[in-house]
Amino acid sequence: MERLPALYELATAYLSCRDLDSIFKALSASLRTRVDARGILLWLPEKEDGALRCRGKWFAPGERFEPASGTSTGGILAEMAGAGGARRIGASEKKEPLIHLEPAHRDRVIDALYAPIPSAAGEAGVLEVLNKASGEFTGEDAAFVEEAARLTGRALDTLRASEADRDTQFGTLERLTALYDISRIFNSTLELEDLSPIITGKIRDLLGAEACNLWLVSGDGETIEFAHQDGNDPTTLEDGKLALGDGFLGTVARDGQPRLVPDAAEEPLLESRRQLKDFTLVTCIAAPLLEEEKVLGVIEVVNKLDGTPFDDDDLFFVTTIGEQAALALHNARLLDAERKVHELDALLEISKQITSTLDLDHILTTVVHQAATVVPFDRCSIGLVDRSRFLLAAVSGEAEVPRTKEMTRLRDLLEWVSTQSEPVSADQYDTGWKVSHEAVRTQMVAFLAEMERNGFYALPLRDDQGTLGVLALESGDADFLGESQLETLAILGSQISVALRNARLYQSLPLMGVLAPVAKTRDKLRKAGLGRRVELLSKVGLAILALIIVPIKMRVAGSSVVVPAERRAVSAEVEGVVRRVLVHEGDVVAVGTPLAELDDSESRVAFERATERLAMAGRDMTQAEARQEFGAAAQARLRMDMEQAEVNLDREKVAHARLVAPIAGVVVTPKVEEKAGRFLARGERFCEVVEQDRMAADVQVPETDVSLLRTGQPAVLKLNAFPTESFHGAVERVAAQTVAADGEQYFFVRMLFPNPTGAARTGMVGRAKITATGGWFGSGWYPVGYVFLRDPARWAWRKLWTWLP
Repeated sequence: MERLPALYELATAYLSCRDLDSIFKALSASLRTRVDARGILLWLPEKEDGALRCRGKWFAPGERFEPASGTSTGGILAEMAGAGGARRIGASEKKEPLIHLEPAHRDRVIDALYAPIPSAAGEAGVLEVLNKASGEFTGEDAAFVEEAARLTGRALDTLRASEADRDTQFGTLERLTALYDISRIFNSTLELEDLSPIITGKIRDLLGAEACNLWLVSGDGETIEFAHQDGNDPTTLEDGKLALGDGFLGTVARDGQPRLVPDAAEEPLLESRRQLKDFTLVTCIAAPLLEEEKVLGVIEVVNKLDGTPFDDDDLFFVTTIGEQAALALHNARLLDAERKVHELDALLEISKQITSTLDLDHILTTVVHQAATVVPFDRCSIGLVDRSRFLLAAVSGEAEVPRTKEMTRLRDLLEWVSTQSEPVSADQYDTGWKVSHEAVRTQMVAFLAEMERNGFYALPLRDDQGTLGVLALESGDADFLGESQLETLAILGSQISVALRNARLYQSLPLMGVLAPVAKTRDKLRKAGLGRRVELLSKVGLAILALIIVPIKMRVAGSSVVVPAERRAVSAEVEGVVRRVLVHEGDVVAVGTPLAELDDSESRVAFERATERLAMAGRDMTQAEARQEFGAAAQARLRMDMEQAEVNLDREKVAHARLVAPIAGVVVTPKVEEKAGRFLARGERFCEVVEQDRMAADVQVPETDVSLLRTGQPAVLKLNAFPTESFHGAVERVAAQTVAADGEQYFFVRMLFPNPTGAARTGMVGRAKITATGGWFGSGWYPVGYVFLRDPARWAWRKLWTWLP
């Protein structure tokens, strides 16, 4: 019974121990006091092979008992690891069993006590107590050491459980952080080609796998097609395709349920993929990419690098990542579909323009300048077959084709392309040039390299009557045209061929409608007398002089539409239910005015809990440092850093639950008050605020007048709703690309004007006049003849230039 207080004191000391060192310190202190030992060694088993390793030792001054090696698997320690109680070795017994100690130190052992340290995991350690300071160890000492060993085993079990729990928490935190980072990375791009390697690369890195494959469901929904692979998996082909329900992956895609295969040898659906000599399929995971209940594809992860099988945690992680990947793929496909719709709309618009006119120049100009809305390129050019000649008819970015050596060489190349039966392409990669056929290499590679073009595509324009010309595209990027863009370009080529053939047929007709009025006027002058001729010539001379001398302010006019000078969307930065809407449509708001409040109760509770945990972690760290338990202090500091990050995150969520106006203006979202009670996802738009004190107008200016405009030029706007009121402003910018309307090309010019009374509102239409630049002394004043006759003169010159050789 005398040992009970000491054991109670030892058990109490273990309650404050947070690591192995503190446990050994408490144990050695108790044994020194109770059994008066001169040496204490703590032997614990290794996780890998179960061999005993000395994990703690204490010696009295002047004593030394060093282990013979790093680990021990025999002798007295091996016997005691499986013993049921303590054992004493007296001075008269042989010391051969002490093989775990240095040979020179074995003879120093006079008396020793050994006790097994039990463990809930089944792996026992050994407590070794050497040389009592006075006399020999007694039976009471052996009983105390045995009980102390039992208490130590329980303390070690508690420590292992605490460490396992901590490792689990760290692992959970690491995976949550990884999921957050993955969500950000997945949503950083909407390009499907860029998104696929990001998805496979991130999943493979996080799971430590040999390979990760991405399969996507085809457009008809009947098969899944290989999209991308990260790592090495020779069992998957680049052009692989599987029917739904066919094989392992087809079954996952059909059922929409994830599959975990810890041992591939036991999965019959993987039998065909286990037959490669240089690759062994050991374990794998397959998870569907679900958008609501629709399967978008399948993620497959193959073989762990450390050789262990995948488990349920890995399956849950892949499934969770798959949800993020499915959302990103869905958004990418929506963008791709929107682009295709835009391309078709642009193709239809170009088709309308070139088939609704018989003006060859207008057809060529429209194609080279508007084709960029359909396909990407750096330069577009069109060559025409004119009887026995080949002409370079139009080049994008040029009003007229320059007479340079570069254009001459380009014309020669297009003339060669016109003799080919199929489209011609050339793309430069890191490994060299890839051409449609070898003749292209000798004809074009030198010219493209000199012009620093890495991509070229030329399409011969033909119909049933022969070759009409060539449409050529150049780019600084290799492989700049995708499969869908090539299909679009083929359709555009057919439309251009029809338009060119119609324009050529029209040009072959006699120009009697133009020559007849000229001949009639000439006959009248011949019949008139001399006096009459002088009078007519004098009037003509005075009119010409007036047209040259009389100045007039030149303005460029165009129809206009009022638009907001600045429009800002207010979106939810955190998800939640709209608790209260504070504005209505048409309300005037200032910067920072509250617009709505989201339900932040969960975020506030999480914030308060995180704050409490942070305070507790701070107290634990302070107490540990006061006790000089640096290991516990480091753990508390790490926990405090984690809790501080959680507090910051929850504080940010609470702050973002309040939606405020980013600019001063007017709320224009209809029925915004009806959004109360609605759930807003992160990034979802809540309302729009437009600036009211300053408005803008998009003025539609013909392309022939855009050279007269500069940023900052004065402009006047009259709206149909206020015919007697003028709005004065200035040009903010001129669009970089034309738009087509009513068979003509226009530039949109943005003008800004003050709107202090709020009279001008979005959507109002009217007409604007912009003061032209240049003129006499840069004043904007031009001769009246130039102002009124420049359009007819320009049209006549274009026609004359077309006829010139």
